[in-house]
Amino acid sequence: MKGAHLSLAIPIPERLLNELIATALPPAAAVRELHVRPQAANRLAVRARAARLDFLPPVTISLQIEQQPQLPDTPLVARILSLPGLLSIAGSLLSPNSLPPGIRLDRDRVLVDVRQLLERKGYGEFVPFIERLHVSSEEGQLLVHAELRVR
Repeated sequence: MKGAHLSLAIPIPERLLNELIATALPPAAAVRELHVRPQAANRLAVRARAARLDFLPPVTISLQIEQQPQLPDTPLVARILSLPGLLSIAGSLLSPNSLPPGIRLDRDRVLVDVRQLLERKGYGEFVPFIERLHVSSEEGQLLVHAELRVR
C-alpha cells in the first residue's frame, strides 16, 4: 500500500453535523440545545442555550472559519464574529470540562483539535496518513476535503 493516495470530499449535512455534536457534548456541558447551521462563505451560525441559566433565551453566535488544521498539532480555528461583549461572560461560564474534549475557547476564537476528536472516536490511527485537511461551509452543509497518503 506504500505510495497509495486517497482524496476525499465529504459533505456533512446540517442534520448529521448536529447529531454528531449532540453525541460529543459532555453531560456537564455549560450549553444545551446546541445547533450549528452551516452558511455560505465559511460561516457558521451556532445557537445554544446555557444549561445553568434556564431563564435565558437561546443565543446565536456567528463564526467564520479562519484557519485550517495542520495535523497533527495545529487546530482548526473559527473566529467569533458576533457578541464580542459576551465573550468575557461566556469564558467565565465555560470551564475546560464544559466543552467536548478537543474544543476550547480562546478569547474570540474557537479552537478545534481535529487529531484529538479523531482519536476519541477511534480513528487516531488514520491521523499520520492525513496530508491535508480542509473544512469549509456552504448553506446547509459542512464540507470536509481530505488527502491521505500511505508512506
